[in-house]
Amino acid sequence: MAKDHGARRQKKLAKHKAKRAEKQRRLARRDSLDRKVRLRGAETWPIVHSLVAKDIWKDWIGHIVLARRGPDGRLVAGVYLVCGFWLGVKNAFWDVFSEDEFRDMIDYLEESQAMGPMPPAGLAKLIEGAVAYARSFGFAPHPDFRHASKLLEGIDPNSYAEEFQYGRDGKPFYVRGPHETLEEARVISERVREAGGHFFMPLQDPGGLDELDDDLDEEEVDPSLDRPDIFPMLPRS
Repeated sequence: MAKDHGARRQKKLAKHKAKRAEKQRRLARRDSLDRKVRLRGAETWPIVHSLVAKDIWKDWIGHIVLARRGPDGRLVAGVYLVCGFWLGVKNAFWDVFSEDEFRDMIDYLEESQAMGPMPPAGLAKLIEGAVAYARSFGFAPHPDFRHASKLLEGIDPNSYAEEFQYGRDGKPFYVRGPHETLEEARVISERVREAGGHFFMPLQDPGGLDELDDDLDEEEVDPSLDRPDIFPMLPRS
């Protein structure tokens, strides 16, 4: 009898020890400075929000947000600025949010574009396709996409039936953004030209850059768009 009691006690202690070890692993992962460690197992975390800019189909540029419930109960969200015309994922990051902080972030994004729900498989397919399209012309996604994309793992984009068409009228199309220098814009525009596409470059950027030189052909500056890329990237804490 005493032997059975001792065995049960040992089993119970082992169970408590395993729970403590698991808790320590979670805390170490949460507090780790290594982003790969902090996002380990993210593909198993439940998806809470899957949002896309409602006008992304018209503007073909906008933010996409996927938020999962992390082990500590907070939201872990990936934010992706996606350009389906040419550049793929122009910017990306991930961070941990309280419910209120996440709502504030969405409110900030909606100052430029309203956000609406989209099935996670569709969201992942849209991003994956934009990245592949940009890579076909030699443009890699933003460096921070390497880690932010971890939150997309575990989602099957092939389960979403709708197909997305990238580019503009079947060709790459570039709109100079406010965070791209004149020289960066020139390099990208030349790549677009070489690929048989078109570009639109405002004569001045928000910082007041001088007019572009006359060596840019008039027909390459598409007058049908009346504004540059105005979509903000969220400030990082």
